[in-house]
Amino acid sequence: MFMLRLRSLALLLGDAVLFYFSLALALTLRGWGLPDYDFFILHARVFSFFMPVWAGIFYVVGFYELRRLNRTVNLINYGLLAFGLNFAAATAFFYIFSARFEITPKTHLLLTLIFLHVFAMIYRRIWLRQLLARVLAQRVAFLGINPLVEEMAGDLGRNPHLGFTVVPLPDLSASRRAQDGYWFPRGRSHGELSARIDLLVVDAEDAEKNPFQESAVLSAAVMEGVPVITHLDFYEDLYGKIPPEHAAKPSWLFGNVLHKGNGLYFLVKRLLDILAALAGLAVLFPFLAAAWLALKISDGWGRPAFYIQQRVGYLGRKFIIWKFRTMVQGADKAGPLYQGAGSADRRITPVGGFLRLIRFDEVPQLWNVLKGDMSLVGPRPEWVREVRILERSIPHYHLRHFVKPGMSGWAQINFRATASARDSVEKLHYDLYYVKNMTLALDIGIMLRTIRRVFQRDESFAGQR
Repeated sequence: MFMLRLRSLALLLGDAVLFYFSLALALTLRGWGLPDYDFFILHARVFSFFMPVWAGIFYVVGFYELRRLNRTVNLINYGLLAFGLNFAAATAFFYIFSARFEITPKTHLLLTLIFLHVFAMIYRRIWLRQLLARVLAQRVAFLGINPLVEEMAGDLGRNPHLGFTVVPLPDLSASRRAQDGYWFPRGRSHGELSARIDLLVVDAEDAEKNPFQESAVLSAAVMEGVPVITHLDFYEDLYGKIPPEHAAKPSWLFGNVLHKGNGLYFLVKRLLDILAALAGLAVLFPFLAAAWLALKISDGWGRPAFYIQQRVGYLGRKFIIWKFRTMVQGADKAGPLYQGAGSADRRITPVGGFLRLIRFDEVPQLWNVLKGDMSLVGPRPEWVREVRILERSIPHYHLRHFVKPGMSGWAQINFRATASARDSVEKLHYDLYYVKNMTLALDIGIMLRTIRRVFQRDESFAGQR
């Protein structure tokens, strides 16, 4: 617990420095030059009254719990939430107390909050990448055992950069029974559990086999403020995908998909898709024309520059997808799940290879996004013939069709191109993670990582369908 408090205090002090730096930067940009010292002090004195408010919002949102922020999407999600709450609170705060202040911040306030939240997210990213895994790794203990738990414990032991150290559970049941005759810890906690672990991961089904130990450990965790998480949720957070045996259960479908009411999210997502598709087609039109001309010149004017194919989309509906043709005509005769796909595939034309290298062959799908067949982010749409095979061999494969397919998706940035049914099973687990957790923050995170991947040469991701 001491390490957790020390970590939170260090983050808070860093945020305070970033707060005043953000204010100085806002005043500098607003005034097109370094602000006068007295002018800065005046604003700093007024803005300091708001510091306890934003610090409290950071705490409530969870911006000081690094475990929650270990994934980029969570960092963005909490950052957006914190900004929205802080902006609303700041507006109300300065409106209520405006008569007591000598200034009305308005633009300065907005810029300061924007800079503060951007810098705060970068600051936490540095903590997670440079410090957390080296000196501030969380001590995690597992209550219950199964193959999934053993897999995670082994991975954490082999990969210290993940920020976790596996430690054994202390035997609380025996000491408690000897102390007061009860298995259930009674009265004030003595900190036996929190002194040794920072996070408790529980397999509830296996833990029931030893109810005395479960009662002692869980009760101590609650009283000592040790976070408790199921091994399935921990697996999901750690790997960014749904556990295989978990995804196959009907209870997962009812608990995580069918009950959701994301009407506002889908409305905003569709609006952003339309705006992005229109802007993309307008800005990239000269490059699209150049690519079309290059394909015509290299392959002959009688051959089509575009490749169209029937794919499976939202709720299993079929649609025609548009791409630049990067292979020789008739390449799809090799059939679905072709094993030779990749950068060395002889079916790829010279111009097509270049378009694949810069991922430009997928850009015509902006037309599919504009029409509403696809979204910018979602599970990649698969070939109709391929889907027929996979639905017969993979249970619940159809669940990935519960959302619109996308130009890029969670599986695309986390897994290689599929060339077998086994790869498709693994890809499905990532797709189901998106189906369960889709938010605007996750979409933003996927798009940012997609842009980064455009400039990376990674053979394992070559030839994405």
